[in-house]
Amino acid sequence: MRLRTTVEELYRLYAARDPADTQRMELIEGEIVLMMPPAPLLSASNTQTNGLMTQKVGDAYRVRCKHPIRINRHNEPQPDIAVVKPRKDSYALSHPDPDDVLLIIEVSDTSLDFDLNAKRHTYAKAEIAEYWVLDVNSRELHVFLSPWEGDYTQHATHKGDDEVVCTTIADLKVSVRELLPAI
Repeated sequence: MRLRTTVEELYRLYAARDPADTQRMELIEGEIVLMMPPAPLLSASNTQTNGLMTQKVGDAYRVRCKHPIRINRHNEPQPDIAVVKPRKDSYALSHPDPDDVLLIIEVSDTSLDFDLNAKRHTYAKAEIAEYWVLDVNSRELHVFLSPWEGDYTQHATHKGDDEVVCTTIADLKVSVRELLPAI
């Protein structure tokens, strides 16, 4: 029998470890997932996407970069980008939960399979309405919509100058090219 870890146990682990240890971790379906240090293309793509989302949504929403989303006691992912509703405390009292989240974007290189599968199901079970995965290697954007029974019922893949219209944030339109650094 496999025991699942809780968010509380994850935080105890963080508190007990050596302060020099900077390894990032997230909790997906009760399993601690170690996050690899990003390669230059991944870092640049994440910075590009974060900047674009911040510019596009302005003050209407908050763009969080690599910060936790508290789904339940066995799931606290740290998505690359989360666009959330504004809150008076600016999330100082608690991390956003699924009701606060409008859009999650994972920027992927070596984690693509994990993001397209395990994380997709985690976000769908939490009923996150819109989930994007930006594949920096193939320069494609996977858009998942309409969560139902632990998966998304709609999936589209976009490239290049394809315009993607966000269904959860009014007037948010981007091209895949805009999300990626020019190389």
